[in-house]
Amino acid sequence: MLILLFLAIRLPLIFLGIPDTIQELLHMLVGERLADDFAMYREVYDDTAPLSALIYWMIDLLAGRSYLTYRLTAAFLLLLQALFLNITLNRHSVYAGKSYIPALLYLILGSITFEFDMLSPLLIGNTFLILSLPYIITVSREGLSNNRLFAGGFMIGLAALSYLPLALFLIVSSFAVFFFASSTFRSFLLMLCGFAFPYAVFMTYYLYSSSLSYFLELHLFRPWQFHIAFLLPATDLAKIMLLPAMLLALSLMSTASLPQRLVFQVKFQQLMGVWLVMSLALVFTQYEISAGTFIVVLPPLAYYSEYLFSIRKKVWMLNVFFFLLLAGVLLLRYQQPLGLNRFVKIDDSRMLLPEQASTGVSSTTVLVLGNDISYYRQNKPVTPYLNWQLSQRHFGRLQQYQAVYEIYQNFRKESPAVIVDQAGLMPELKYKLPAVFEAYEPTGTPSVYKRTR
Repeated sequence: MLILLFLAIRLPLIFLGIPDTIQELLHMLVGERLADDFAMYREVYDDTAPLSALIYWMIDLLAGRSYLTYRLTAAFLLLLQALFLNITLNRHSVYAGKSYIPALLYLILGSITFEFDMLSPLLIGNTFLILSLPYIITVSREGLSNNRLFAGGFMIGLAALSYLPLALFLIVSSFAVFFFASSTFRSFLLMLCGFAFPYAVFMTYYLYSSSLSYFLELHLFRPWQFHIAFLLPATDLAKIMLLPAMLLALSLMSTASLPQRLVFQVKFQQLMGVWLVMSLALVFTQYEISAGTFIVVLPPLAYYSEYLFSIRKKVWMLNVFFFLLLAGVLLLRYQQPLGLNRFVKIDDSRMLLPEQASTGVSSTTVLVLGNDISYYRQNKPVTPYLNWQLSQRHFGRLQQYQAVYEIYQNFRKESPAVIVDQAGLMPELKYKLPAVFEAYEPTGTPSVYKRTR
């Protein structure tokens, strides 16, 4: 019934059609470039984590540019996360009795916004975090088990390879070692070796493919962003997060009235408190904050929610609150199909692909000198300059000979049929690289240049 409820909420929305998003198109373009045998980071300038890029590559090989495939995969991963988390909680007797309330709340709150329908690197990485949980909490029960500690660190390493800031969860695993392990320092080193192992494998691959320096520059050593920039308006984000915030507050207050419990259960609650703090801190490592960044809060939220709904007093109030929560989720998700926008208006235009004006550019190869990747919707990207912010390492340094030479080398390998110059760089590029850019002439559409020879 739990799975059927989840499918009843999500599947109609998927097949009714969710608007195309900028982030999903970028992921598809990364997978498409990799499927065309171009090397990540060396021939595709983007900061997508390597394991996420590998998944996008596999999807492109199987289905090409398919929003449906991406969203069904995301729904499957969310369902897997909820079930595996609940199985872990029941198997290790985290509560006084077995319950499926955590999975139920995980799946309902995981349907509160269409951003959770997107196959984002954060969603992929969150799956590995949950898979690491049983390996880092069972040490005290089974003695010092090298393979379990190594496997726990390995899973967190895979999570970081899916989305780099998830490496912060090494702090959570360090607390787990402190709470559960019998030899703290040695156990931490074992887990750290497990974390480093997948990185060593990927870095060895990039070393032999002559891409290691690009991997370090574009992904591993990029500065993290600890600032607040809202992709959604703050008021709209508050509308979406109001219900989860209320549930979290009530669940945390309900833990104060808990009866005497086992030592293991107390330590696990402390560990999930650390998980909650780190997941909230990780939200601010994104370039722009939106509702989708809060997916990392779902595991501790689902864990604490069981304490609220297992209270034996005033059960009718809890039932009313649950149905209000379910109704709120359905209201937020079905506001457009049901025509409720005038009551719950959420401005998500910055996340959606804009309606492309008629430019005469379709079914060809394109390079966009700017942030608007909507031109790639019906066209094929060429040259490594996929992410405009990272492309500034060349186009932002046109006064340097090395940057101009790198542009020349990249255009020798691939030359787009059309260049969309939103940054106004074509006059300078024609002056400094006439052998390449003199072949492009302006068209009747502003900022659009077509190769004539």
